[in-house]
Formats: sequence, C-alpha cells, structure tokens
Amino acid sequence: MSVVARLLGALLLCAVLAAPAHADYRAEFVGQCCYMTLESGEVAGGQFFEFRNVGTDTWVNSNFFLGTSNPQNRASAFAHSSWMSNFRAARIPVQAVAPGQTTRFDFTVQAPTVATTTIYEEYFEPVAEQISWAGALVYLRYTVLPSQPPSVGFTNVPASVNRAGQLEVSVDASDNRAVSHVEFSAGGKTFTVRSPEADGRTFKLSVPAEQVPAGTHTLIARAVDRVGNFSTATAAITLTLADRDGDGVLEDTDCNDRAPLVKPGAIEIPGNGLDEDCNGADTLPTVGASFQNQWLASTRTTKVTTLKVRGVPLGARVELRCAGRGCPFSVRRFTAKGGALDLRKQYFRRAKLRVGATLEIRVLVPGFNGKVARFTMRKRRAPLTAYLCLSPGATKPTRTCA
Repeated sequence: MSVVARLLGALLLCAVLAAPAHADYRAEFVGQCCYMTLESGEVAGGQFFEFRNVGTDTWVNSNFFLGTSNPQNRASAFAHSSWMSNFRAARIPVQAVAPGQTTRFDFTVQAPTVATTTIYEEYFEPVAEQISWAGALVYLRYTVLPSQPPSVGFTNVPASVNRAGQLEVSVDASDNRAVSHVEFSAGGKTFTVRSPEADGRTFKLSVPAEQVPAGTHTLIARAVDRVGNFSTATAAITLTLADRDGDGVLEDTDCNDRAPLVKPGAIEIPGNGLDEDCNGADTLPTVGASFQNQWLASTRTTKVTTLKVRGVPLGARVELRCAGRGCPFSVRRFTAKGGALDLRKQYFRRAKLRVGATLEIRVLVPGFNGKVARFTMRKRRAPLTAYLCLSPGATKPTRTCA
C-alpha cells in the first residue's frame, strides 16, 4: 500500500472518530439582544442568543457552547474575562436541552480600544465541542467609540451655606457615551450622585449642610464615565456655623444646638439628665438636710448643747465621725427613719471634746451629693464650722461637687 493511501486512511479514521455517524446537532434561531453603542473598554452585560434544538441529539451542558464564527473559532475582540476562552462566550445554562426545547446563551462583552468610531459585526454559532457545529449563524452589531473623558462644569454653587440648612449644588456633565456618576467632595466629605435630572446632563447634590465641616472649602465635582475616565471642576464654598435652636449661641460653643434651654451660662437643673450649662455633666441634686448646732467652749474642752439634723430623707445613711481626745467613738453609722435627728441626745450628751478634735456628720442618699458638716474644736470659741459636699463614690468631702 502506498504512503498516500495510508495517510488517506488515517485521516478517514480520525474523521469517523471525531464525528459520530448518527450525530444530529442542529439549532434554530429564536431571539437575541442587543445591538449597542459602547465606549472603548466598556463592559456590557445582558447579551444573549436564544435557540431551539431542532436536531435529534440532546444538548448537554458539559460540551454545548456558543462559539465565535465567521470564521469558526475566531478570537473575538469583544471577549470578556467571564468567557471560557476568546472563542467560547457561554455554555447552556441547564443540564440538558432535549429536541424541541429552547435555551438561551447569556454573556458579557467588553469593547476593544479604537482610535475612531468603528462598527463591528460579531458572529456566533452554537457548537457541540469536538463533534459538530449546529448551524444558525447569528451576529450582534456594536458601534465602538474612542475613549475620552466626560466634560463637567458647575451651574449652581452658593457662595455660603449655613450648616442649619441644605447644601445644594449642581453641575452640567456629558460624555460621548454616558456619565456613570458625579462625585462631589468638600471638607473631607464625598457624596455620589448617580442619576441626572430630567435633561439627562444636570447632576444635583442636595444634602444636609451639617454633613460638611464649617469653614471655606474647595468644592470638587468629579464626573466619571462607564469606563472610569473622569474630569473635574472646582469652586469655592463656605459653610457657616449654625444656631439651630435660636438661643443666640453658635454650634461650636453650644453643647446641644437643638435645645434652646441648653447653652453655656444656662441655669443647671440638678438630676434631670441634662447638662443645661454645658459644663460637661449633669449636676446631681444635693441632700436637702440642714444642721442646727450650739456649743459651750472652755479653755480645754467644748460641750455640745444643741446638735440636730433636720429634713433627713427616709432611708438616708448617716455617718458620725469623731477624731481626737474626748470623742465618745470613732465612727457611728445608721439608717435614718426620716425627719429630724437629735444627735446630742443620742451620742454627745456627756461628751467633752478637747481642743483640736473634729466631729463630722455625713448625710448620704444614693444618686445625690451628700451633705457634710465638719466641726473643729477651738479654745474658748465655737468650733470652726465647714459645710461640705460628698459626691457619690467619693471618700473625702470637698467644698463643691462637680
């Protein structure tokens, strides 16, 4: 047998193995989408071709694809990273398509880069991989524009805006294809507007002015197209301090610019949960007890003639602290039943406190500043008296409580 004959026999055998004798893969066109205008580099989804299986073989997901054609297996200039290769755009989205059923190939394209406006007709055809092309040659037409940045310019920018109001600015932005969005930036804040007004080119920003810091800023408008090209425009704008509650104090000083009764210098109402005077804390109320005292002092000792506490709240904790010679005890603690307390009668009737001794009375109630009276014994004079305050949780009385 000649060499030529042997080669012809081998080729025939390969053809038989590559294409089963009874394979019948045929497709009929049903529908498609879409003819488009794209900018160089632009990505467009939503492309599809729909076909009906008019052959006798079932199409299966593992080997039935939408291939490029004219010529077959052509490397497409519109291949996207989602494609299986630059000549296979998609596979059928179901496990199998039986004869008589329809299916749709969905795919995404990315426009090539062009220097001038160029029209492409991209041809495709269904294919049973390594078996047979299914006919039904189809195409989509794309008009591809050169890549260029959009144009943008301000049409409305107020010279100043009070932070109690609304910040409203607008630009005119256009592109050879389309403006994707416009970014407005000022004072470290950025706002994105994605939809134009009815004219298709006016992009308007409207946000509460308090979202931008007070001061004079460079307002930047950045128009971006669908492939990331951008242009910017700038303008100066000033955000002024607000007095939202009308109390005459601007927001940089007022600790609550939405409450007219709260401002520096306002009268503080203790214990109401508000910091009316803006000193950083709500002042707690002070226990409302009062002290009545009289003494008989000599050269060496002092006797208590009257020592009463009036207006003691029910349940208040009372502490008596005595330090120095003549003290009948160091510390006494008890819970008051409310009303008046006669401490001389109960504790100091016979006491003779020596010069320098101190007697301290504390009246404490949870959630209140405690009331403290301190008496320091002196020679031939009434004790040195100090009325003090004890904050909740504190251990040492002070002249005032924060």
